[in-house]
Amino acid sequence: MWKSLTLFLLFSYSPIALSNTVNINVYGSVVASPCELETKNHLIDLKKINIRNIKNGQASDWIDFSIKLKNCPVNTEKVTMILRGQSVPNYSEYFINSGTAKDIALNLAMQNNKGIVKNNDKLMTAVNKYNHNAEFALSARMVGYGNNITVGSFKSHLEFTLIYN
Repeated sequence: MWKSLTLFLLFSYSPIALSNTVNINVYGSVVASPCELETKNHLIDLKKINIRNIKNGQASDWIDFSIKLKNCPVNTEKVTMILRGQSVPNYSEYFINSGTAKDIALNLAMQNNKGIVKNNDKLMTAVNKYNHNAEFALSARMVGYGNNITVGSFKSHLEFTLIYN
């Protein structure tokens, strides 16, 4: 009797008796690499501006520049750029100057229609389906605001994020 009970217990706890079905789910995705930036760091020279030319809300001449993308994946049709920089308090259309000149700011616009670009604006452009390039054509200038404009250096810093569709 003990032999059959021991044999029964051995079989009831064997690996065959305790087996479970286990599902393994594997996830992932295949993506194309993003477009390449033609130039990674842009230095836009707004030239020397006479303080008389930017007093009372006046602005310097527009300086055109472009953010160019190349070698975009074949299936990428458009690119969205989100621009970020520190806005001037009470002047959301201007980006702050971190140089020594006071009450002077950066004004940014679309090159084609001079539509003003503000902090966190989303700009979109199509990718050329033949050469797989894209371009964000922009313009920049200095603008005076307030009553305490002073001479000095001008520096402004913007960053952007690119989203590919």
